[in-house]
Amino acid sequence: MIKTILLIVLMTPWIVLQAAEWYRYINTEGVQVTTDTLPPEATTGDYDVVSETGRVLRSVKALTFESAELTEAEKDDDYLLSSFSSDEDIRGLKQRKVLLLVRDIEQLEGTVAALNGREEAVFKQASDIELGGKTVPSALIEQLAHIAQRKDELLQVLQTRRAERLTLEKRYDSYIERFQQLKVE
Repeated sequence: MIKTILLIVLMTPWIVLQAAEWYRYINTEGVQVTTDTLPPEATTGDYDVVSETGRVLRSVKALTFESAELTEAEKDDDYLLSSFSSDEDIRGLKQRKVLLLVRDIEQLEGTVAALNGREEAVFKQASDIELGGKTVPSALIEQLAHIAQRKDELLQVLQTRRAERLTLEKRYDSYIERFQQLKVE
C-alpha cells in the first residue's frame, strides 16, 4: 500500500509535466517563439500546439477570407438543415414573413392616401381663403408643408418596404433551392 501511494506521488509530476501544452508560433519579427500562453496577436496566424518536449500535438491554421466564406456557407447550410424538415416549411415561413410586409405596405399606403386627402382639404381651404381676397394664414401654409414632409417620409419608407419584400422573396427562394440541393446530397 505504501509503495503504491509512493509510486503515485512520484508519477504525478511526470504525468502533469507530460500533459502540459505549449504553443509555438512565428512572431512579428519572424522569430519562432514557444510559450505556455498564446498571446492574442499570435492567434491570427498559424501556430502549433506542442508538448514540453517539442513534439507537435496539433497544428492550427489561420482562418483566411476564403475559409471564412466557406464557414458562413456551412453555417447557412446547417441553419437550413436544422431549422426545416421540408421545403414546404421554408415556403410557409416565407409566406408569413411576406404577409407581414404586405400588411405594413398596405398600412403605409393607407396613411399616404389619408395624407393626400388631408392635403387636398387644406389646399381647398387655403384656395377658398385666397379667392375671398384674404391672405392665407401662415398656420395653413405650415400645415401644408408639414403634410408634404410627412408624405415624403412615408413614401421613402414605403419604397424601402417594397424593396425589402423583393429581397425577402429572393432570399427564401434561394433557401428553398439550396435546401433541395442539400437533401439530394
